[in-house]
Amino acid sequence: MGTLFFILEYEVTPGGNVAEGLPRLGLEVLSPIWRGETLVLDYPDGESHTLIGWQGPGGGGPCPLRVFWTRQRIGAPAVCLAIGGDAGLRNATSGQGLPFLALADSMIPRQVMEVIGPRPEAAPLLLP
Repeated sequence: MGTLFFILEYEVTPGGNVAEGLPRLGLEVLSPIWRGETLVLDYPDGESHTLIGWQGPGGGGPCPLRVFWTRQRIGAPAVCLAIGGDAGLRNATSGQGLPFLALADSMIPRQVMEVIGPRPEAAPLLLP
């Protein structure tokens, strides 16, 4: 069973990186948080993409990003989520802005797994 460390509040303001923004979310943190300046994702077809956190008004700029296990609601499966700053993430390879990115288990880099650990199991639902 996963242990609730805390609720992380995350919001992406509308802007040049993510035009529509993202309303404030309360993310249940189920693992330690990996922090880094960049995250390289290696795809099965041999392509690589580099993610960076993004923050700031106007053009914004790079900031650290965070990766951790979370879930949408109690009893839901855990998801590995990468988030950036108040302007989201940026795929430095394509220039695309994203509010966040959920990573498939097979895409989580080894150095991240060493910090966040394996996917937490969902707590069993107790029925009356």
